[in-house]
Amino acid sequence: MLDETTKNLLVVEVNKLLPENSENKLISAMRYVLLAPAKHIRSFLVIASSSIFNIKVEKAITAAAAIEFIHAYSLIHDDLPCMDNSDTRRGQPSCHKKFGEATAVLAGDALLTLAFEVLSLLNCEIIKVLSQAIGMKGMVGGQILDIGADFDKIKEIHLMKTAKLFAASCEIGAIIGGATDKEREALYNYGINLGLIFQAKDDIEDYEQDKTNNLMSVLGKNEMENYIDSLFKQASDNLSTLSGNTSDLYDLLNQVKKDG
Repeated sequence: MLDETTKNLLVVEVNKLLPENSENKLISAMRYVLLAPAKHIRSFLVIASSSIFNIKVEKAITAAAAIEFIHAYSLIHDDLPCMDNSDTRRGQPSCHKKFGEATAVLAGDALLTLAFEVLSLLNCEIIKVLSQAIGMKGMVGGQILDIGADFDKIKEIHLMKTAKLFAASCEIGAIIGGATDKEREALYNYGINLGLIFQAKDDIEDYEQDKTNNLMSVLGKNEMENYIDSLFKQASDNLSTLSGNTSDLYDLLNQVKKDG
């Protein structure tokens, strides 16, 4: 998602905020997940949303890095044996397989804490937006819900676990750019719709491995396509209300709809 120049800036920022220390097992575990190959969609959303308001990448990169800390923490905890029990992540052994369960738990905790330490130097409004997206009414709340074969329930999981952090990333970019309330709302709603498409595509891809807790099991192929088309139109409409250059966000929307 990020071009090479921006990706390099993100790596430089991560190295600045969390310098390498091979003698510190906790830092090594944190960096292991952070610097693994990734799409960086959430940090891209921060940067692309702020660019609509003519904000240079350098001004948004710290917030983008903090979002990566949050996402990495969620992945570490998701992979733990008590959660999804996944042995691999991003093409390499998951954090608990590489460093042990205790270190993985602490690495996730430390990344979450570091994210808020970094953001506390920027803007309190950003902290509020992010807290709402990842707490009990967002990502963490979504992780604990018992998914049943019901459209509304599964959509709620998608909303809380993924779409709200997408939306918060967009809204944070808007805050950095000094957006109006209307512009913030448009970008937030774009992020929600994008996140729901992302999760729907993920369910399609994972259908053969997980039919029980999967939106495909509820909607079927044709209805699933209609659902994604509806979300795509809403996201496009959200972008159309903005006067700045939204081409990067529109390109991402097309890419997620096509490839997930």
